[in-house]
Amino acid sequence: MKILVTGGAGFIGSCFIRHILNTYPDYKVINLDALTYAGNIENLNDVKDNKNYTFIHGNICDRKLVPDIVSEADCIINFAAESHVDRSITGPEIFIETNVSGT
Repeated sequence: MKILVTGGAGFIGSCFIRHILNTYPDYKVINLDALTYAGNIENLNDVKDNKNYTFIHGNICDRKLVPDIVSEADCIINFAAESHVDRSITGPEIFIETNVSGT
């Protein structure tokens, strides 16, 4: 099984990735994350050398990058979301782009 996790460098996404790699040692995980204010690649320092883990720095809105990555995956778990309420009020466009168009 190969799982694409979007937004995997965030708190919940990184916990999910660790859970999958620890619970299902034969699964492969591809982590696609733009590393915005919500993502921190250091959240995954403990798995970065795992042979079943791959990190791709990219955005789910990238129409050139995403189709190739999706074609490799058996399933997609989406944690890539703009969810900070205060930021959504001051800049709603990025929320629509990520949460609707990108997804």
